[in-house]
Amino acid sequence: MSRVLPELFAAAVRRDGGAPFLTYYDDATGERIELSAVTTANWVAKTANLLVDEYDLESGETVAIGLPPHWLGVVWALSTWSAGAALTTGTGTLAITGPDFAIRGERETVASALLPLGGRFREPLPAGVHDYGAEVYNHPDVFVPFDPPSPASPAYDELTHDDLIGTAEPVTDRILVTRDLVSRDGVGLLVGVIAGGGSIVLCRNLDESKLERRVADEKVDRVVGS
Repeated sequence: MSRVLPELFAAAVRRDGGAPFLTYYDDATGERIELSAVTTANWVAKTANLLVDEYDLESGETVAIGLPPHWLGVVWALSTWSAGAALTTGTGTLAITGPDFAIRGERETVASALLPLGGRFREPLPAGVHDYGAEVYNHPDVFVPFDPPSPASPAYDELTHDDLIGTAEPVTDRILVTRDLVSRDGVGLLVGVIAGGGSIVLCRNLDESKLERRVADEKVDRVVGS
């Protein structure tokens, strides 16, 4: 097994590229999106190119993710690692925020409207904030890192790529979760799914009355508590 997260994900894409990897629901808006491993990889490549080419993200720098549980959080985590940078619970060199603009980065702040398919904002943004949905589509869906991470590179605060992979329990099941998969508490589950070949049904604003039907419709093997 690879000890570097981008290589671990690339192996998952090669193994199960067309299969569902991440299915996202928002029961407050009715949104549903299903991403295969290949589609996720395309989003990751576009975002990594954006981070490096537009915002000059370099190996050793940090990214803070201020999004609710959302499929874009997973994309940003994988993109950060692809670029050789690390996630942080502190103030990142770069930050991605939702439409609440809850956090700012030291150098750059990027915001997502959290609209379907990563759509752009429909109103002007605060000064100094970039619109992810307006910029990401301009970038290629193949990413070649200039300075790829090593197993000893930071991946999340003080944790290295080797730490995250070595402590994650492989998940082979299709699981339903409501937790934030890119928080310090949730990232181990994300890495475990990538390592084990499982898949995720991520539910935001879960309507509990829909849970039983969703488990059946999505062929969920188990529900993982928050």
